[in-house]
Amino acid sequence: MIATLEKYAPWMLGILRIVAALVYMEHGTQKLFHFPPQEPRFGGPATRAAAGAANAAADSAVSALSSVADTAMSAVSSVASSIDSAVGAPPPGAGGPQGAMAGVFLVAGLLETFGGLALVLGIFTRPIAFIVAGECAVIFWWMDFGRSHTIFPASNGGELAVMFCFTFLYLVFAGPGAFSLDGVLGKRSTTTTP
Repeated sequence: MIATLEKYAPWMLGILRIVAALVYMEHGTQKLFHFPPQEPRFGGPATRAAAGAANAAADSAVSALSSVADTAMSAVSSVASSIDSAVGAPPPGAGGPQGAMAGVFLVAGLLETFGGLALVLGIFTRPIAFIVAGECAVIFWWMDFGRSHTIFPASNGGELAVMFCFTFLYLVFAGPGAFSLDGVLGKRSTTTTP
């Protein structure tokens, strides 16, 4: 039984590579082309009603802290503006974080779209998989952990980043499997070598 299963391991590795790359590629096409459109993850009227009740409870708890936070933010803002004027920093809205984040999302979209396409085709699999595994690690630590300050992927929403990271890291070591241009080009180069 095990020998029969092991015979198909390269095929399953190739299928894993293709499916993971297609799903990963969707994140890039969403960033670059807004396709497929993002839908709410959890729908239905009952779910929305429960979420609305939870949001109302959270809003009431947050509103108690809101005035304290507003006071603290105004104090910090006045100190920051006095520091900015002292060092000659550009005013807000003059190509600040929005411009930087747009560049980051452009790079991520390009990596996800074209790196995913290369992995679907199975060309340059190991180096591309290494690069996109690194991008997924950065996404987890910078976006998911950085936003929530909790290491647990189930709590910070980083499950996809972790799974993509380790799937692509596995491809770095295991190779592309079946159905890859790397395999076709590798066979061609070994048959032309004397």
